[in-house]
Amino acid sequence: MNEDIIITIAIPVYDVEKYIKRCLDSIVSQVAEFPNLIEVLLVDDGSSDGSLKICQLYKEKYNFVRIVHQNNHGLAYVRNVCIDNALGKYISFIDSDDYVLPGLYKYAINLLESYNYDVLCFKHLDVYAEKDVLLSNINVDKAKIKLFTTDEALNVLFFDNYIDVITCNKIIKKSLFEGIRYPVGKLYEDMFTTYKYISKAKLILSTDLLFYVYCHRLGSIGQSKFNEKSMDLYKSTKETYDFICNNCNYHEDADVGFVYWVIVVANMMIKANHNDKEYIEYAQNISRKFRRNIVDCRLLSGVKKIELILIGVNFHLYKLFYKLYMILLRSKMR
Repeated sequence: MNEDIIITIAIPVYDVEKYIKRCLDSIVSQVAEFPNLIEVLLVDDGSSDGSLKICQLYKEKYNFVRIVHQNNHGLAYVRNVCIDNALGKYISFIDSDDYVLPGLYKYAINLLESYNYDVLCFKHLDVYAEKDVLLSNINVDKAKIKLFTTDEALNVLFFDNYIDVITCNKIIKKSLFEGIRYPVGKLYEDMFTTYKYISKAKLILSTDLLFYVYCHRLGSIGQSKFNEKSMDLYKSTKETYDFICNNCNYHEDADVGFVYWVIVVANMMIKANHNDKEYIEYAQNISRKFRRNIVDCRLLSGVKKIELILIGVNFHLYKLFYKLYMILLRSKMR
């Protein structure tokens, strides 16, 4: 390994023997174009299946692959180990049960020559029930690039139109993590962390090109039963929103984004048949408070605006429509 590595592709690994090969195959062919500029860092979090063995096979085949093995500590801890061990000037976090589409890292390196960005954001695709992605109609048009200042990025952070709160749709300058680590022991560590490094970035780029495939599977966090830890999503959302309100010159879009994520938590309760009357009333009040902002928000579709407003008007009707939506979604996953 030389000292000129630009990007560390950091991949937490835990009991993903069914998926890790797909993930690594989507990456190594891209890295092979820049063998001295990109490294792949695999952090095995005490896997009990064959994941580590598969990783070792890739390490033997490719000299740009490194492995760190440890006892099981959870995703946030592993992300922090990735930060501590990354040799690149930038970090690209990839979940080992997901994968990336061709051209991502060539695109990222080429953009650096023109913009010298702190954070690059790109689109992601949600895939259910392990359906294959049709590549022929993806990224065929000329890319649109939008530049954001810190305040602009934080204002739209809650939405997936440009920035998004997730980690894996970004390439992040490693120096932004100085003094910042993912919170160990909490769920939704992305929401707790993204606003912190975005707030330190001077130039954030967003492209409409789609490079990341987020694969939803049974047992993922998004399909867990609702419990006390599930409220970490609300806590992280409120923490992010309070920071934006206290540190940005404007936050009209963030107001609506806050409503959106408050209602996401309410949806989790509905899905799990978890009855929290106090929280539902709180969500309704938030919806009513920002109703005008919701109507005016340019980042929401008409359907999504109706959803955010309806919960504040009639929760029982909203609950009925949400359950119908979940039935349709499950039918798509079969």
